[in-house]
Amino acid sequence: MTNNKPVTSWFGIALVIIGGALLLTKLNIIDVRFSTIFWAVFSMFGLLSTIRGFSMNIRWKIFWGTLCFLYGLYFFLRASDLVELRNHIFLPVTFVVFGVAFLMMFLNDTKEWFFVIPALFLGGAGTLFILADLDYFSYWDMYDSIHRYWPLILIILGLGFIFRRRTTQSPGSYTPPMSAPSIGSAPPADSTSSESVPPAQ
Repeated sequence: MTNNKPVTSWFGIALVIIGGALLLTKLNIIDVRFSTIFWAVFSMFGLLSTIRGFSMNIRWKIFWGTLCFLYGLYFFLRASDLVELRNHIFLPVTFVVFGVAFLMMFLNDTKEWFFVIPALFLGGAGTLFILADLDYFSYWDMYDSIHRYWPLILIILGLGFIFRRRTTQSPGSYTPPMSAPSIGSAPPADSTSSESVPPAQ
């Protein structure tokens, strides 16, 4: 039985939205730059891809959809001048974006909690750099804290590998191997097929 359910072309919808916005701009109905329209549509495409990834339980859709959504949102804010974002903040934002992407994969399957480690590391590092750039604390205090507490990263990674291996090996899933019959051994006698031979008269 064939499935005749129509498939929505999100790329076609994106082209219609961009083309319609550009047409309204040419007609002086709205005043929006092409970059603003493009990044807004790109961000919405990433959001829809993330939602579909959660509904279909597809890990790569969740990861790349989150990246597209957050990067699209970042460049949309820069293009629309709604928030003043300087160029050198792009690297810390990248750390936060990838951290959130790993966190989304963990939320999709909480058994795969190993994704929490890169989520905390990348998201935390990016957040610290952004807060330092916003003058909440000095860079020297941040560097001193990293220099003092960086061995915690090794401890967390080690614990992650230990508990990940324990969770993948369930104690009740062991099946003992079946012993193969030795070469040249006779098959077991079938008691039902054997007949008693009457004594000779």
